[in-house]
Amino acid sequence: MRATIMPPTLGDRLGDVMWERKHTADDVAALIGADPTDIDRWAGDRLTPGPGEFAALAGYLEVDVDEVKRLVLRSQMRKVQRDIHTSRVATIPPG
Repeated sequence: MRATIMPPTLGDRLGDVMWERKHTADDVAALIGADPTDIDRWAGDRLTPGPGEFAALAGYLEVDVDEVKRLVLRSQMRKVQRDIHTSRVATIPPG
């Protein structure tokens, strides 16, 4: 059986680029004009940026805005999947 490789989310790509460049959330926030807390949440796929931040993220990630939109969509899908899984686990009766 083959392992399924999931396409990257914004969090995946942002985390990889930050790691490669040895940037912290504070570094990225200063570069793109965002809040460091938001950067951490984006990198963890717990929050997605608004359209007003897409161009700055595209510049930082060195991709076009359409790619940022794709990454954001995948982040939103991952968050929904995580929320569904968490709610299912929470509602499964013990034993």
